[in-house]
Amino acid sequence: MTRRRSRGRFLVLEGLDGAGTTTQAQRLAAWMRAQGRRVHVTAEPSSGPVGALVRQVLTRRIAGAPGAVDAFDPAALALLFAADRLDHVAAEIAPRLAEGWDVVSDRFTLSSLAYQSLTCGDAPWVEVINGRALAPDATLFLEVSPGTAVRRRFAASGSRELYEVPAFQRRVARSYQDGIARLRQLGQRVDVVDGERPVEEVTTALAGKIGPLLALRSRAR
Repeated sequence: MTRRRSRGRFLVLEGLDGAGTTTQAQRLAAWMRAQGRRVHVTAEPSSGPVGALVRQVLTRRIAGAPGAVDAFDPAALALLFAADRLDHVAAEIAPRLAEGWDVVSDRFTLSSLAYQSLTCGDAPWVEVINGRALAPDATLFLEVSPGTAVRRRFAASGSRELYEVPAFQRRVARSYQDGIARLRQLGQRVDVVDGERPVEEVTTALAGKIGPLLALRSRAR
């Protein structure tokens, strides 16, 4: 009789632009592999067709209607993020989880609850359009100050994307706290980690958060 393969764990790293989510996604995955796990790292916007469109909007390669106040309609962008998320899960995340792989995603639904809730001014609507998104086993939020986040991003790239403005990032930081509270109300697990600490210490803290979760899955196999 063939033994049924256990579903993998779905983990998400979140934070302001410049919080270190991309670096820590790779480092956390390396730590998990060292524990004998099979790990797939991904990110949002995804590498799929809708994600490619979102990235072009964020880098201002695609603009909105001529004469529009906003570079691109915020509600339309929120819908693109939600559509990319569903496609991301169907095409990349869910199949790997079903095969027993752990998946670490650099951003997911919490990013929309933080960013698009602000730009659209309608948090309940943003929650509704993301209502079919897969719930992560754990969301790990890297907490850094808006000033630190913007300095890191500018130092890394020398340019700024659509949302990488200090005043806006301060608003996003507050919006993230609202989003975290909402996800917790919905029964989702969200852990907060101090992202201002040295890179190695942040990875250690993240590993400490998910270690028991992975151990539970291992014992269930």
